Amino acid sequence: MARPLKIALAVAGGLLALLLGGVAYLVATFDPNDYKPLVIETVQKERQRTLAIPGPISLTFLPRLGVTLGEVTLSERNSAERFASIRSAEVSLALWPLLRREAVVDRVSLDGLRLRVVRTADGRLSIDDLLGGDKKVAPAPAPAGSAASAPGTAPLRLDIAGIAITDAEITVDDRQAPRRLKLSQLSLETGRIAPGTATPLSLKARLDADAPKLGADVSMKARLTLGPAEAIASRVLLEGLALDVAARLDGLAPMKLHVEGRAEADLAAGKLDSALTGTFDDSRFKLTLAAPRLSPAAWRFDAEIDRLDLDRLLASRGPASAASAPAGAEQPLDLSALRGLDASGQLRIGALQVMNLKASAVRAGLRAGGGRVQITPLAAELYQGKLAGSITVNAATTPARIAAQPALTGIAIGPLLKDMTGQDRLQGRGDVALDVTTAGTTISAMTRALAGSARVQLRDGAVRGINVAQAVRRARTAIQAVRGKGSADGSQGSGTATAAESTDFTELTASFRITAGVARNDDLALKSPLMRIGGSGDIDLAARRLDYTVRATIVDTLQGQGGADLEALRGQTVPVKLTGPFDAIDWKIDVGAMVKDAAQGKVEQQIERKRDQLEEEAKRRLGDKLRGLLGK
Repeated sequence: MARPLKIALAVAGGLLALLLGGVAYLVATFDPNDYKPLVIETVQKERQRTLAIPGPISLTFLPRLGVTLGEVTLSERNSAERFASIRSAEVSLALWPLLRREAVVDRVSLDGLRLRVVRTADGRLSIDDLLGGDKKVAPAPAPAGSAASAPGTAPLRLDIAGIAITDAEITVDDRQAPRRLKLSQLSLETGRIAPGTATPLSLKARLDADAPKLGADVSMKARLTLGPAEAIASRVLLEGLALDVAARLDGLAPMKLHVEGRAEADLAAGKLDSALTGTFDDSRFKLTLAAPRLSPAAWRFDAEIDRLDLDRLLASRGPASAASAPAGAEQPLDLSALRGLDASGQLRIGALQVMNLKASAVRAGLRAGGGRVQITPLAAELYQGKLAGSITVNAATTPARIAAQPALTGIAIGPLLKDMTGQDRLQGRGDVALDVTTAGTTISAMTRALAGSARVQLRDGAVRGINVAQAVRRARTAIQAVRGKGSADGSQGSGTATAAESTDFTELTASFRITAGVARNDDLALKSPLMRIGGSGDIDLAARRLDYTVRATIVDTLQGQGGADLEALRGQTVPVKLTGPFDAIDWKIDVGAMVKDAAQGKVEQQIERKRDQLEEEAKRRLGDKLRGLLGK
């Protein structure tokens, strides 16, 4: 047994010596730098891009076949402008598996990658020729006898022990949107990359965008599984996903997002499917997100979140702050991101607060495409009532146009107005319906452009700020003067609305025509135990001012706001002018019109009495004549 073993060892030693000798010969005679001109020429000829490798290429053979590169740059197609560059790169392959046509890469390391991708206004990408999307570029035919053409030979099998990318920066210049995205400080670590093999993946990066302005720190961990050998790069599965984002969007408060779940992409078919859960600040959510098309992206979703406080995120807290802000301080609304949005889905929110308005059981359906976003149906429970309606945003126009048709039923109007405007000038419960449109680049501009209609129908409430019955009581002196019982001097009442005063009603209805931010009303009908109140005038929503005339008629004086003191005014209509800003409305009794009406009423009464007397006299004379004719 010793002799055969010695022979085997001698043969093995000879083969090893031969192999080492061959390697030594290759090391001594083979210089990869000799091939740089050929590679540069091939890239220029086939891709019309300029490749530059100014430094030397280092090659190692044992224990692994490896290549080390210094700086490498690649230009844009048919341009001297830089497309990509790396500071250094290392790639090493296990030598023996190559003999079995298996590419077992020990490690791929890239440092200082810089990459810029441009999407032109017509939607073409600057990497279309590299991805095969440019039909003008055809792949070079495989040489005769190569692995691609030789029958019965298998393609190389990819197996990478790990990938490490450090200090990478990827910029996307989207001139179609337009917007600019930059992924910087990018580091990526993976385990083994092989067909159908799950590998750990970790990533950290900084994301910045300019439309809208966004800054975010991103970290992610997951298990990555690529597709089978024949389609390894076309199918990607992420499981055990843990994504954390700390972001700041221009005009909003800082946000924190944590996402867990799974995502699967079929890059060949251009599809994505995911099931995610997580937290957004203090809110928990569930999301299923699918993309039947990735380029251009088309999204389909179903989302549920337990609570969402948008006031914490929004820089301003309602229309009052925008209206009172100093000139030039208001930030424009940027809705350009909606122009390229293709999405549809359902959203459910357990509790929502926005612009200090509070709602629960919010349900919204969304459809977006062609720059047009429709939220329909829109439903919610709020302020002891319900909301139903729709909202449409047309971001394809400049400025964007918004249409809304909300209908509120059974609403407690006082608490709603208190939360929305800080004042509860109107109380009661009932229905409010709006059909309005607007356009503009700021909240105040949209308020000035508001147009449409509104209708209010309330029960058992009050108008706070003025006691109409008390104001009318001050008109008694003028009425008495008209009737000869006193003087009208100094009898004109006036004052400023205060929260301590109110006018009760059992029913209130009014409709409004809204033009250029001004709501016009001509059919106010307010009923109370003592009075019937009508009115007409303008409400300037943009300037937050009122110019309105209330006409009160006393119909009963048994009890309530004034009682028997108003007996002298029974049947008399008293006009009260309301003018001024919403927070300081002045009221004034129009005594001139009231006295004129009263005088006119007195003349009409005299005419009526005279007419009655004449009719009685005529009847008496006619009777006398008839009796004379009949001989009686």
